[in-house]
Amino acid sequence: VFVGLATAERDEVLLNYVGKKTIGKLACYSCHDIPGFEDAKPAGAALADWGRKDPSRIAFEQVVQFVMNDISHGGHHDDPHKGMMSSHGSSVADHSDADHADTDHGSEEHVSNNVVFEDDDTFATDLAYGVNDEHDHVSPESVDSDTGYFLEKLLAHEREGFLWQKLRRPRSYDYKKVENKSYNERYRMPQFPFDSKEREEVMTFVLGLVAEPPATEFVYHATPREKARLDGLVVAERFNCSGCHALQMDRWDLAYEPETMGEPPVFRDYPFLKGHFTPDQVQDSLDIDTVGRRHTSLVGMPILDPETGNPQLVDEDGIPVEPDEEDVIFHRPVMLWKDALIDGEARLVGGPNVFVPEDAIRAGKHYPAKGGDLARLLFPIVIEDEKEVNPNVKPSDAWGWLPPPLVGEGRKVQSPWLHKFFLNPHPIRPSAVLRMPKFNLQSSQAAALVDYFSAVDGAEYPYVYDSRLDESSVDIAEQRHPGHLDGAMKIVTNNNYCVKCHLVGDYSPPGSLKALAPQLERVHERLRPDYVHDWIANPKRLLPYTGMPVNIPHDKPVSQDLYVGDSEQQVGALTDLLMHYDEFTKRQFSLEPYLPQAASQPIDGQAIEEATPPKADGSEASGEQVKVDKPASNDVTKLGRDVSLGTDAVYVKQASVVLESSQGSQADGSVIQIQSPL
Repeated sequence: VFVGLATAERDEVLLNYVGKKTIGKLACYSCHDIPGFEDAKPAGAALADWGRKDPSRIAFEQVVQFVMNDISHGGHHDDPHKGMMSSHGSSVADHSDADHADTDHGSEEHVSNNVVFEDDDTFATDLAYGVNDEHDHVSPESVDSDTGYFLEKLLAHEREGFLWQKLRRPRSYDYKKVENKSYNERYRMPQFPFDSKEREEVMTFVLGLVAEPPATEFVYHATPREKARLDGLVVAERFNCSGCHALQMDRWDLAYEPETMGEPPVFRDYPFLKGHFTPDQVQDSLDIDTVGRRHTSLVGMPILDPETGNPQLVDEDGIPVEPDEEDVIFHRPVMLWKDALIDGEARLVGGPNVFVPEDAIRAGKHYPAKGGDLARLLFPIVIEDEKEVNPNVKPSDAWGWLPPPLVGEGRKVQSPWLHKFFLNPHPIRPSAVLRMPKFNLQSSQAAALVDYFSAVDGAEYPYVYDSRLDESSVDIAEQRHPGHLDGAMKIVTNNNYCVKCHLVGDYSPPGSLKALAPQLERVHERLRPDYVHDWIANPKRLLPYTGMPVNIPHDKPVSQDLYVGDSEQQVGALTDLLMHYDEFTKRQFSLEPYLPQAASQPIDGQAIEEATPPKADGSEASGEQVKVDKPASNDVTKLGRDVSLGTDAVYVKQASVVLESSQGSQADGSVIQIQSPL
């Protein structure tokens, strides 16, 4: 089969073959997505109806001998790694007074109570213990009750006993059988680190698999949105999205003493960014319980120490302190990701960090974040690296270089874009130190993830109509405010605003890579209009750690030389420009320079004058009639509209002109250009 192959090609073919066989043998595809193994058979037996499987069809092999021999030699009942017998009958029991002597055949001798037993001792066929009289008799009654129960089931060849030992030591079913099996016929189930409780939980599940659907009243029927959440969560867990990204932020249910969490800041921002709470919610936050405490719930991120990555401790003034300091009331600074009520006052996302007293946390409950472990581990590392080039680095900026939290992703991005991104990820933030890998996702899996993020954030999916994406909305805005998009582009291209940090088209701002912000020319495909609008107004209201400033304060619009209007009009103009950036740039582009240039047109109203060709005899023609033949279609080079005349004009590359004299003689001539109304 290798005839004609070079050595390198032959090795490649062999390695490819061995690799495929190894993957098939070890069933790596059972956990990992490996191209080429999508249709591979499962590594193990089907479990759909295992709870009803006839015990006579279960291969107990010599496992009873293994277990009895193991226990009689001091095998540990709960820890499968202690006293484990090898597939050849070797015991690796850890006895303090045992001496092991390896033989050429791999067998060992065991010393117990000064009596030497070999692994190949003869076993009784009924109870499977060594027939040597000096062996201890092993029975279900001689061990602890839990082990005794399952041992009795194993001796009786029942399902419970088989499954108990299978989860304890899967390879024990090869005991005394490997000499008749090839390597590829041996059992492949790995050794899982289950404890006794976990093992029984798995057994309960498997024994309950009877291939019989439950009664209708016990079947859970999820709503469409809840089903989307559950289906997407399966995909997210399979591909470990939470390993890098936070899917939920920390939550603290606090019980705090009144007026101990600082004063709320005065709200000075756009009205549409103000937090909204019902009167009942405000009243609930003012209620005091029987021990004199108020209650609230905070959702956010704990502020981490930039050197250690651990949650930071501060005093009541926000100054970092050490845990062993005395005479200090410890507080935990929290960066809010959801608006909250404290003492009846709103604390908004993007505002100052909230200093939470330690006793308020102890009196309540803390729910850790789900996901984002890698980002938290890398947080102090990227800060340390950046300090080598920028000693004044701001710790909160480091979050922008790490895998971002996916909280609020459903309300942030457009569903079609997110679906394409999952299938083919590409860089978005130039400053990121990691790139999202390309998973072997199927289109249906990507769609499930998209619906998941929309469902958990309460966003509409999968098809979303937004009038701000219509071209007609821009035309209406231009009619109300001439130069609407042109003025917005002046703001974008001003060195004090967008182009100071953002990539725009083929323009890249100078400076450090860590200071570069995402490309703006694709915002209309990626983000939702409402998100873009609120982001321009105040970025920290949507992403608390962002380094982007408020460029258009609510009470101080940008220069009227750039855009004539108040702050809200300018924010709206920038939103329209970014959501229609492709349309705006197309309007600035013309095909004229790329089209063939026609000869200059005759002056309006001027008659076509043609020099009369002389006759063959040299005399001037008189009384001739000029006739112009209709040009062929391939002679037409341009069809346009003559604005001055209000008529369509056809420019002809060459046309035949026939001159007829009164005597019937003819002469051919040609004209370069003829203009005629259609």
